[in-house]
Amino acid sequence: MTQKSSEQSEKLAFFFIGFILLLACFRMLGVLFTPLNLGPDEAQYWRWSKSFDWGYFSKPPMVAWVIGAMTNLFGDHEWAIRFASPIFHTGTAIALFMAGQRFWSTKVGIYAGLCFTLMTAIWLSSGIMSTDVPLLFFWSLGLFFFLSLRTNRSWVAAIGLGVALGLGFLSKYAMVYFLIGMALTALIDPVSRKALLSLKGLAALALFLAIFAPHLVWNAENGFKTVGHTADNANWGEELLNPENGFKFFFDQFAVFGPLSFLLLLSFFGLSIFRRKAITQWADRRIAVLACFVIPPLLIILVQAFISRAHANWAATAYPAACLILAIWATSVGGWVRKILIGGFALSMVVGVIFTTLVVLPVETQIQVMGGNATKRLRGWPETTQQVKAIATEYNASAVIVDEREIWHGLDYYGRDGELAVPVRAWRREDHPKSASEEVLISQADAENALILSYREGDRANLLADFAETEAIGELEIDLGGNRYRRFEVYIGRGFEPKPRPLPTT
Repeated sequence: MTQKSSEQSEKLAFFFIGFILLLACFRMLGVLFTPLNLGPDEAQYWRWSKSFDWGYFSKPPMVAWVIGAMTNLFGDHEWAIRFASPIFHTGTAIALFMAGQRFWSTKVGIYAGLCFTLMTAIWLSSGIMSTDVPLLFFWSLGLFFFLSLRTNRSWVAAIGLGVALGLGFLSKYAMVYFLIGMALTALIDPVSRKALLSLKGLAALALFLAIFAPHLVWNAENGFKTVGHTADNANWGEELLNPENGFKFFFDQFAVFGPLSFLLLLSFFGLSIFRRKAITQWADRRIAVLACFVIPPLLIILVQAFISRAHANWAATAYPAACLILAIWATSVGGWVRKILIGGFALSMVVGVIFTTLVVLPVETQIQVMGGNATKRLRGWPETTQQVKAIATEYNASAVIVDEREIWHGLDYYGRDGELAVPVRAWRREDHPKSASEEVLISQADAENALILSYREGDRANLLADFAETEAIGELEIDLGGNRYRRFEVYIGRGFEPKPRPLPTT
């Protein structure tokens, strides 16, 4: 590389870092000033963060640790719970930039970083705190260190890979696809195989196990409830073979990765299959290595979606390596590939700026633009808590009993610090807890004069049948705006006598 091209690369890198830092600041402003309430999952992770542990009911501990660190610094504010999200996503973009720059070129690194940070899903994810946020960061760091280990087999790369794997698994079990990716590279790529089977490669795996081991011990001591919940999510106990869910998941990926980026990714693999000579990048063996980290999560979750169901974000781990593949392809071929990729960046930038601007506007404006349904789960929780508090006070309630985990988590967070002075308990519809909200049993003291909020009509008869005496006192309706409401049938219940489980539901 000449001195002139080296200086140009340094300038490009400088502008890229400056751009994503400005983007992070913009997203942080969205987090700071949005009027939207916490979602139920965020409230759940906040509750976990109040007590340090190596695992929690349905997730590994990383998300709770991150929230705990932020709220210890800034307090239990909604924005503090979410504040780490844009920071982590910025770190992920930088990790992909480092991988592209080190192993290909500065332009590859910039395109890869932009491809990730401008993903449609990352714009949305930057405004909430979820398990995917730290997962994608540690996944991308792991990818950087894996490529480093493959190239030079240094101890720094080995230690970095082991730490990234361990912390990734403590973020979300979807990190298992990284292990699958490494196993595939060992099968198809002699260089990767030698690196993984070397002393340093084995040391990386040992370090990963050492970091992950406390969580495994915690699971064993707690009946493997986190593992069990993850298995429950597959939903294989219900009717199998659901092609509509499979097609929905597939088309959802255009929204997750970005419509033009996902189209370009499909084109890359399509041309690779049907016109192999059109993809000259396959001469670089590292492309095949990257593909091993893209194909498994996409293919496995697609099959899962056709069999049962899958949320759109379940294959998110495919996209860090996909960003690198598209970046390499665009810089090598140029032409229409680069135009489509840059067009995708521009489209995502426009959509993302509009979305982030919308979420800081008054809720009434958001509803007018996006409709009443888009953010209904993030609205009306303080109002719900205040109205429940008023009824509980009026009837001198001994506890509040709910039949929906989302309601429990909303009341738990917005009724914190004594705002809702009575305990909130979740009714179990089966003989064991199906969510973290159901872990604490309803006691006789709770049921002395309990305020029952029946949200799920299909479970109402079974819920009321568990009380020796019930009295209907009316309906509670919270206006969420946009013709959306949170409605409860409200009862007073006394004497908790749960019937044998499981109970049929309608």
